[in-house]
Amino acid sequence: MKTSLQAARKAQRWTQADLLDRLAATAERIGEELPDRSSLKTQISMFENGRREPGPKYRKLFREVYQATNADLGFAPEDAGTPSTAAPTLPHTLTPGLPAAVSPPMVDYLQAVFAQHAEAEPLVGPRFLVPAVRAQLPLIEQMCRDASGAIRDDVLHMGSRYSEFLGWLYQDLGDSHAAMEWTNLSMDYAQELDNPIIAAYTLQRRSNIAAEAGHAGHGVGLANAAARPLGKLPHRVQAVVLRALANAHSLLGDADECARTLDRARAAAERGINDDDRFAMYCTPSYIEMEAATCSVRLHDPAAAIRLFEDSLQGWPAEQERDRGLCLARLATAHAVSEDVESAYERARQAVDIAQATGSARIRDELFRLQTHLAPWRKLVEIAELNQTLGTMKGT
Repeated sequence: MKTSLQAARKAQRWTQADLLDRLAATAERIGEELPDRSSLKTQISMFENGRREPGPKYRKLFREVYQATNADLGFAPEDAGTPSTAAPTLPHTLTPGLPAAVSPPMVDYLQAVFAQHAEAEPLVGPRFLVPAVRAQLPLIEQMCRDASGAIRDDVLHMGSRYSEFLGWLYQDLGDSHAAMEWTNLSMDYAQELDNPIIAAYTLQRRSNIAAEAGHAGHGVGLANAAARPLGKLPHRVQAVVLRALANAHSLLGDADECARTLDRARAAAERGINDDDRFAMYCTPSYIEMEAATCSVRLHDPAAAIRLFEDSLQGWPAEQERDRGLCLARLATAHAVSEDVESAYERARQAVDIAQATGSARIRDELFRLQTHLAPWRKLVEIAELNQTLGTMKGT
């Protein structure tokens, strides 16, 4: 018997192995324990075949993984006294009544909504935007399948931007698997468009995801591919591509190549300071300096990192609040490495507030790494309080 739970997986085109990977990642993120992979696979088969009803823990995990409600997944209603933690969005085959035809007003509407999402994202972070963007993807994916004629390029362009944006939101939530999956879909649309700007931007995003997941060599390769048409790209896109390449070089420990690439990124960002760039408006000189400072920390030069971070914060755009939080968290780490505990604590407290407001896993993860550097001073009252606060953020 085909169940709603099985239909949800097939709608995502996941194998059971894919689902197991996502369940394991989600369980780690929200602090749940799972049995070994073999036992879990058996249970999943029983749930999907209708031979066993998932308990509260598995219901919660399935809702998180599929971003769906109990009703969408065929679960019985919650007890009246039990609050539901279901996500408000639906996977695409569970969304009925999609429009049957693609029209210019639909494209205009979705483009306008995307602009609002992009404007809000640096301020509110991924937690509140993932449900909204996921709710729009079923319509956008259908449009990309059905559009033809003169409107198709506009639809594919929109599909690429939405998919890449959702990939970025998942990356900021700490889900690199989902981030790469949606970014790969964006790349599919970009390749059909044969647009070097969209392709380069999407390739550098894939480079970022690979590098953050610990695959620096793959990150360098993807960033090099993004840089092939460098002279044809807008200045800010040039800067963000070069930044991705420098980031991957720093992870490989290649200080000289990293420094040369960062100098090129700085020059491109300066040239593009007045450009109206739809893809990389966030890539300001201050943003490049933050990334340069991060590279300095990785390359064991905390003094240079502190100077660069502080200079970067002086000119930080007010609308880029989430990235300011990341900058503060990284600056705290640089201070801790330099054994300036008071400064590390002050910057960390500022970063904590932004992490809690935006739900950014990238800020949280940086703060968790900071704890290791502050371990020698963990008995100090301020550091103990900071550790207690960070403890409450684990699994959120």
